Amino acid sequence: MPKDTFFNLPSDKRERIVEAALREFEENAFDQASTNKIIEQSGISKGSFYQYFDDKKDLYKYLIQLMVESKLKYITPAMQNPFNHDFFEVIHDMNEAGLKFALDQPRYLKVGTRLMQDKNHALYKEIIAENQERAFEVYSALVKNAMERGELRDDIDVEFTARIIFIMSTEIVSLTMNNSYENLTENLTEILDKLMNLLAYGIKKTEG
Repeated sequence: MPKDTFFNLPSDKRERIVEAALREFEENAFDQASTNKIIEQSGISKGSFYQYFDDKKDLYKYLIQLMVESKLKYITPAMQNPFNHDFFEVIHDMNEAGLKFALDQPRYLKVGTRLMQDKNHALYKEIIAENQERAFEVYSALVKNAMERGELRDDIDVEFTARIIFIMSTEIVSLTMNNSYENLTENLTEILDKLMNLLAYGIKKTEG
């Protein structure tokens, strides 16, 4: 996390530093991103930078935190009283919110996509370890509640099912990135319908 000296800065100066970092990390993977360029584009000295952040990773993780917080603003409305709504409706709305976030925040999406492209990187594993388990807990609770209400089969493995749904929901944006943003907007309903159909009915052909 940034040091208190960063949060004590005027908001326009903080925004300028974040903007410079966002520009550098959307154009470059973490290892290739230049701290010196961020410092130069921010209009601060190198000494000031290290008064605000421990190092480049500290700044990067702060940017990821801002991205997660931004995405949560999209998803939170879909999570209002989730246990009182149909399971598939909740999952649909969460995915719809995630795709809308991708459409509205393409710069954050580029940073996140670069992170996801190197799953063997130590930083990827660190960030995922810090954030993913909380997401799994949410999906597990939704699956368990849906089973108790009779919406899902009672013989499925809760944790396994929750992780599979989480992974599918996470990857849906990547699977649609070959579309232009305009096409993605037009096909949003179709994309979500395909995902929900696969979750609800699977791929095995049934008799009759």
